[in-house]
Amino acid sequence: MDLHLKALERSQSQLYNKVEVSQDIVNSKYFLDPLELLGERSFKEPKEIPEDVRGTDIQEFFHGKNVLITGSTGFMGKVLTEKLLRSMPHIKKLYLLIRTKKGKDVTSRMNEIFEDRLFKRLKAEKPNYQQKVSVVAGDCCLSDLGLTPSDYQMLQKEVNILFHGAATVRFDEKIRLAVDINVYGAKEVLNFAKGCKNLQSMVHVSTAFANCNKLYIEEKFYEAPIRYENLLRLTKTKDDDELDKMTPELIADWPNTYTFTKALGEQVVNTEGGGLPISVFRPAVVISSYKEPVRGWIDNVYGPTGLLVGAGTGVLHTYLGDQTHITDMVPVDLATNALIAAAYKTGKSGVVEKGDDIPIYNYVSSVQNPISWKEFIKLNYKHGIHWPTIRAVWYYSFTPIENPYFFVMVNFLLHTLPGYILDFLAIICGEPPMLTKIYKKLGKFADTMTYFSTRVWTFRNDRVQDLWASLSPEDQEEFFFDLGQMNWEYHAQANCLGLRVYLVKDDIHTLPAARRKWQRLYYAHCALRIVCAIIIAKLSWMVLNFFFKNLL
Repeated sequence: MDLHLKALERSQSQLYNKVEVSQDIVNSKYFLDPLELLGERSFKEPKEIPEDVRGTDIQEFFHGKNVLITGSTGFMGKVLTEKLLRSMPHIKKLYLLIRTKKGKDVTSRMNEIFEDRLFKRLKAEKPNYQQKVSVVAGDCCLSDLGLTPSDYQMLQKEVNILFHGAATVRFDEKIRLAVDINVYGAKEVLNFAKGCKNLQSMVHVSTAFANCNKLYIEEKFYEAPIRYENLLRLTKTKDDDELDKMTPELIADWPNTYTFTKALGEQVVNTEGGGLPISVFRPAVVISSYKEPVRGWIDNVYGPTGLLVGAGTGVLHTYLGDQTHITDMVPVDLATNALIAAAYKTGKSGVVEKGDDIPIYNYVSSVQNPISWKEFIKLNYKHGIHWPTIRAVWYYSFTPIENPYFFVMVNFLLHTLPGYILDFLAIICGEPPMLTKIYKKLGKFADTMTYFSTRVWTFRNDRVQDLWASLSPEDQEEFFFDLGQMNWEYHAQANCLGLRVYLVKDDIHTLPAARRKWQRLYYAHCALRIVCAIIIAKLSWMVLNFFFKNLL
């Protein structure tokens, strides 16, 4: 048992006394071991599975196979790596294509990835996992994937299954870099796949919002306003300033360079994917894990996650969006299981002949298990309020606003003005100012997300539902991804605790102090509301008194 858990046990009695809660809450899961709620207590003992023991259909498909993953350092890429190593006992080799970054070689980067708490379960249950991992230095933005000739030839000889997940997910990425990664990268991966001697399955990971300029999205390809070949030529003949000026015209009615270039990446697959055993996987907004390998794991603040972190730390108090709108989100572990199942189905279906339709899988929640922004926020508040962070700057106070004009006024009063005031006080006290910079970033984030928070899309996911129905009961258990059976409340139970532990990096041992601070912030919040109410009442009385005197 580590020191953090010992500290938690010593202070457990304090948790009941420092925060006023009802008895049913005291007796509930919130005052149990937090790591038990996250699932970090349920790891199994290591167990070797002999080669001649047959697994599920999906496990047998991966038996003895060499798998290549691009984008293994990304959010889904990490979960995919962990799941393959943990749930495919007889996988032969897992090749991770990683580029050097900030002076770090690929081996150092790989070791850093495996230091994440995401891999604690893998290390406990499969201590020899590293024997099946091989890292290769490469870059999808470069010709021949930036591989050495020997690595390129070796991989083309060895790889049986290919997951292409490398992408830039920044909405405001410069058009040149977005094209290099999301379009040219897709083209180079396809060129590589065509030379593979024993390729049995390839899945190109796109996004459900690649065609977000349409409100009805089926599992099929859509036309783009420009051919990817023409755009690639533009990036070679125009400088950055020219490309930046052309960007609004190039992306047409797409909201950003990310979704636009992902659409063109799909165009590359549709044009050049014939003759390969290939499919396209389109996940909706990917959020924290539902169950595997632990509950609530996440490593980024994109989309709904950023909203929850901002509100939970008391930094974010309002947001522009319609609460009644359905938000399309999918837990990362379920999305990963569906991706693996799609690779299995793709391999069993064989080569897609040129001219035939390449299968597309829309992995979305709105068809079978829709949830509105209002319900999502409500569930996460209900369960997350019991796991405050020591890094909170104010008590939870969050109200989405639909009217854009009213939002501008409220945003100024709740974000901009307090940010300047508190930063001024920080400077006087010799502390570095922070809130003004944070609120500027939040404003930029809000501008980016408004497009998605004010629209509702209708998706079809027939192929995903058919895929689930075609699996054996054993595969459905081992690779669960049926969003129709997923329970949003179960996800919310551990979501904010997961954000606290895995994303904010606020470990369990700070819980007693965080709850004491949370109580103080609550009293300060109530006091501020009373003061504001008195001021408003006083101003109202002065105004009314003025008018009455003038009328009389």
